[in-house]
Amino acid sequence: MKQLSCDLLVVGGGVAGVCAAIAASRSGVRTILVERYGYLAGTGYAGMLQHICGLYLNGESFPVETLNGGLTQEIVGLLKNKAPKKSVQQIGQVYVLPYCAGDLQNVFKDLLDAENSLTILRNTAATAIVAGYGNTWNVTLEASGETRNIAATMVVDCTGDGDVAAMAGAAFELSPVDERQLAGFSIRVSGLESRDDSLAIKVPYYCTQAVERNILPAFMKFTTFSFGESPDECFIKMSREGKNAPDRDERALADAQALFAYLGQVLPSFRQAVITGTSQKVMDREGRRIGGDYLLTEDDILAARKFPDAIARNAWPIELWDRARGTLYKYVPRGEYYEIPFRCITVKGMTNLLTAGRCISVSHAALGSTRVMGTCMALGEQAGRAGACFIRTGNFQFAAGDNHEYFRHN
Repeated sequence: MKQLSCDLLVVGGGVAGVCAAIAASRSGVRTILVERYGYLAGTGYAGMLQHICGLYLNGESFPVETLNGGLTQEIVGLLKNKAPKKSVQQIGQVYVLPYCAGDLQNVFKDLLDAENSLTILRNTAATAIVAGYGNTWNVTLEASGETRNIAATMVVDCTGDGDVAAMAGAAFELSPVDERQLAGFSIRVSGLESRDDSLAIKVPYYCTQAVERNILPAFMKFTTFSFGESPDECFIKMSREGKNAPDRDERALADAQALFAYLGQVLPSFRQAVITGTSQKVMDREGRRIGGDYLLTEDDILAARKFPDAIARNAWPIELWDRARGTLYKYVPRGEYYEIPFRCITVKGMTNLLTAGRCISVSHAALGSTRVMGTCMALGEQAGRAGACFIRTGNFQFAAGDNHEYFRHN
């Protein structure tokens, strides 16, 4: 078995994990970033999304700056440099940043390549974690049938489902399958015959009709439609059951093809169209929520609560993809934001293990707000900086700044 060591190990290369790794490396600690798949940016790359959510305050005027500074602001600036025509958009009551998944990959690549103290292991999964000698973790990794062991002083779990923290014995909450948020799977379609603005209504309507006639699975009645950049391009987002199954990705692709064929029968705009892309896998919106030293709640969000140990700001509404009622929204007061405390990324009872991204310590409802990409970037950066601080000093220090950086942990 190959033996490796580092100061800080980040597991999960989604937007939170990439930001955690960059922040830790910039803080001067030897960092390893481990990603299960061959790509980085997680859902931001593989999910075929069109917008980054959770970046801005939802006020009366278009926002100029991001709510969180640091890496989040830097990444947004780099994305705008690559696509100057993509500017902030208002959708309903919220503001979002349109982006291209390829641009996000390239921005992350440039930032990661600049870090000399950072090693990236792609197509590698963490399969076990145990306490090592002294204040360390021993993490077992597997890649292409080869096993490695990494000794790390600090571990940041950015896996989305809290896999590493759960393996380490951390307490967690996981909603029952019948209460879990619906997952998502998107398809990109090109060759629409006409840009019919009513398709945003017609597609969901006909999907509901197909469900009632048992042509499509029940959860596909919550399908949504949006146009792409080209006049003949659109994106269709299907809902999926929020549970793991060995063939879930294959079933999603088969359902996408059945949906597309059905739309070609009932809507003239689709008759000459073709599928030009799909999500690389089903994208979960909910998994384990690791128990921290504070549980952020729905009341905290809707009251725009602030905290003395705040590390990130967010104004994104509570957005729940309910399996019975579809998408439900509860909004932060207009022009306000809430804060996420450092205690939400700590792991109760474990000093040198942090979380970032979707698996932090929040309630089922609160997760509907905190899980969006813009917020996960900020959480990842703060976890990486706090982990580096712990490695250098033996504790988490609080420092004032554009955002609070760390909170002293006793």
